[in-house]
Amino acid sequence: MAAIFERYTQEMRKEFGYLSAWLPTTRIDVGDVGYLDRARFDRHTSLPELGIDAATQPGRTLADLDYASRGSVAVTLEESARGLPGGQDAEVTFSREHGVLFQARKCRTTRIADLQALGRAVLALHREGKWDAAAVVVTEVVHSGPTVILVSNQRGARIGLRAHAAAPLAGALALADAATGLRVVSTQGIGVKIIEPRGLTPLFRVCGIRRRLLGDPDFEHRGEPAATAEHTGEQWYFSTLTYEDLGA
Repeated sequence: MAAIFERYTQEMRKEFGYLSAWLPTTRIDVGDVGYLDRARFDRHTSLPELGIDAATQPGRTLADLDYASRGSVAVTLEESARGLPGGQDAEVTFSREHGVLFQARKCRTTRIADLQALGRAVLALHREGKWDAAAVVVTEVVHSGPTVILVSNQRGARIGLRAHAAAPLAGALALADAATGLRVVSTQGIGVKIIEPRGLTPLFRVCGIRRRLLGDPDFEHRGEPAATAEHTGEQWYFSTLTYEDLGA
């Protein structure tokens, strides 16, 4: 049976096309260098620490992100019975183990400005024996605004929340909208509960060196298409990787 982090990262990658930070509160920065291990990024160093100057630029604006495991998550909003000014109760229920609720407001991206130049620099270090071929570098990061992430640990899990909001909660991103004044009042079977009004770096992309095996037509189609320079003499190239590249 898959671990909770594996189900979470698999669902997020399928929905958004990005890798996921685990734990979701882990800070991920463009230029971080490390290794992917079963859907987790383990940071070891960074491009500046390795002497690589790689400029960054804002990417596209992703606006709001909203995801719930299909057919497995229900969010109920109701007026507070406690009579607190501006207060409102919410309940989230999960009908399966490892169901995911992800709400993030005001998301934006930051990415490496010149992937081709970065690829040439990484390949040069690799030829000098200063870059491990298994290492990857973070090339794009999604920065979120107010974020709520819930993952169930069992079927029938539920969590009760109280929101102190100036206006009634409504809409698909009601919990993220109320993140600043949202608190947990009851919980059962919840494996992950994150309420972060200041935002996170929950999603990212990486690039790395991968060996090209001639004669294997399927190998080139794993992960995303190569985006940077090749070095065909050694059959090494610098490409965007996903967890599929590690057999996850």
